Amino acid sequence: MADTYKGFKSKDGYKQYQKAYKEVMELWEVTYEEKIIKTSFGDVSVLVCGDKNKEPVVFFHAFGFSSAEWYAVAKELKHDYRLFFVDVLGEFNHSNTKEHLNEREDYEVWITELLDELKIASVSIVGHSNGGWHALNYAILKPDRVKALIVLSPAASIKRMNINFYFRLLLTNLIPSQQVIVNQFCRWLTVRNQKGHEKLFQLYYLGQKYVSWEYVMTPPKLFREEELSELLMPVYLAVGQEEVIYNPFKMIEKGQQKIKSCKTHIFDKGGHMLPIEIPGDVADYIKKALADL
Repeated sequence: MADTYKGFKSKDGYKQYQKAYKEVMELWEVTYEEKIIKTSFGDVSVLVCGDKNKEPVVFFHAFGFSSAEWYAVAKELKHDYRLFFVDVLGEFNHSNTKEHLNEREDYEVWITELLDELKIASVSIVGHSNGGWHALNYAILKPDRVKALIVLSPAASIKRMNINFYFRLLLTNLIPSQQVIVNQFCRWLTVRNQKGHEKLFQLYYLGQKYVSWEYVMTPPKLFREEELSELLMPVYLAVGQEEVIYNPFKMIEKGQQKIKSCKTHIFDKGGHMLPIEIPGDVADYIKKALADL
């Protein structure tokens, strides 16, 4: 995103987004510090919290929802790990993109620079939705830096998303109204809606409405089977039984077929937005997966 209003179309749009971001962060019941890490592709915002003496865990969020989506999960995990919630470059969030992200390898560069700056040699990564794609992409390109992967409802990556998802996403771009973006997209993704989610949906709406998209980003794609088969670190793949962007059972089947080191799980409830729908279950799953190491 550009320096002027950090890539927003107007100063007013930038102010509205920052106000909404602040309101979402009021949902956080965990004391955190925001670090800004300079990389070759932009300045990356990282929310840091948890026990300084515990193992680090890095989190990548769903597209457009920013690190704010992890507010309830952070509360559950704060005593067990040192937590790093990354605002992915190329999206609307608190990070400031300054270069095009044309290739998958561009993400490997800035994530490596981020880990170097944080002095993390090797780490377990949790990725949700588009963040799951980023987690898998980084593990494929830089396996020596990844201890384990926990992938929640990955976008593309292993199985194609359905036509309904692409239709709704297209509709939000053709008609970027609050009615379409919030009701027809955000609430559709989030099967089990709760009152606090509305603040997060508003943040997504304002981001899509006002961000100028000055810089190119790489959308999530399917990985080649030979790439996935070469993953050697433990991979934990989980989806909700009420997933809407693809058939969750077929996703799990594909994961088991393509990733030799994969252990799978289907939550008996929850749609696509697992970290905000069933945060307690997600946190327990992360604890059990990491304990399994």
